[in-house]
Amino acid sequence: MLELILLVIRAVQFLFAIIVVGLTGHVASIGFTVSRVNFMVFVSVWTMLVLIYLSLAPRFFASFANVFAILALDALTMLFWFAGFIALAVLYHNLEDSSILYDFGYSYVGAVSTCDGAGIKSVCQQIEAATVFGAFEWALFAITTVFATLGALRNRGKGTTATTAA
Repeated sequence: MLELILLVIRAVQFLFAIIVVGLTGHVASIGFTVSRVNFMVFVSVWTMLVLIYLSLAPRFFASFANVFAILALDALTMLFWFAGFIALAVLYHNLEDSSILYDFGYSYVGAVSTCDGAGIKSVCQQIEAATVFGAFEWALFAITTVFATLGALRNRGKGTTATTAA
């Protein structure tokens, strides 16, 4: 039963990573290449790659499923998502409440300064949505990190490969 729950959580994590890479990738593709947006693109791609290992290794390649590697990847990815969604939230706040001028690569360089402007409104909405999905990703990875920690503690004296951990 625990394996099925973890598999569902991993599937939702993968889905949310695809959503976030789509949102932040679109924001970056229109010329809004702020390091925070680029970091979220990286975290989303990193998550998809890590989830392939975390989902397949314990089930099909048990010799490659080290419980400490699973724990480390889960914890590191959780930290990445925490840093990413907080950074995007700060970016959204700065765009919403200040008069920071950005060049979006369009003909109106710096014509809009807040999220109320016509050209930046969709960008702000995409950043806001990516922030929310990033927060959900962080929460899901916090849950799976707890499961990975319990699996590592349960298997610490039995060897390093995991059969049912994470």
